Amino acid sequence: MPISNLGTIMQIGRILQVHNAVVDEVFLSNSTTGYLYIIYANPDPNETISESLRLNVDINTVILNSFGNHMFLSDIEKGMVVDSLFSQIDETLIPPQSEAYLIVARKYNQPPLNFIIDRIARVDIDKSLLYIGDPNNTDNQIKFNISNLTTIRDKDSNPVPLHSLHPGLLVDVIVAYANFQTEIPREAEALHVQIL
Repeated sequence: MPISNLGTIMQIGRILQVHNAVVDEVFLSNSTTGYLYIIYANPDPNETISESLRLNVDINTVILNSFGNHMFLSDIEKGMVVDSLFSQIDETLIPPQSEAYLIVARKYNQPPLNFIIDRIARVDIDKSLLYIGDPNNTDNQIKFNISNLTTIRDKDSNPVPLHSLHPGLLVDVIVAYANFQTEIPREAEALHVQIL
């Protein structure tokens, strides 16, 4: 991937995210835990062009491929592109490190997942539905189907049930482009819901 296509780290609430980072190395403790080094763009034009970050992966880290299927850390290879949600970076450690909450790994030519950030408008527990967008205008909302495979995490990346979500919360909902319907009301299968 050309350096010009590398993403930068952005902060949303207490969570950091990066899109289009590149995997530099993967280290495994077992198939599900370990860490990986990613390379991302430095937004400061006076600094080096790219930076490296170690993302620590534990059993609570959600790892998806570009189709929204769950995968293991051992499936991630050097050179893959990742989008990730993670904790604040500990700059006192060398190299700088963070706890990965979500990693979406794909090959360079595969489509990314869609990250949709908005406030919750409504939650329908009985039908397992989550609506985000304008609470006063259903035409400006997106309806997400929540399945048994959907992971829902709080600000500290702890698993929480659907009934813990409520209107007004800022969330990042991850969906596959192939599953996203654009007709109104817009609807999609939620793969992951992260409270921001």
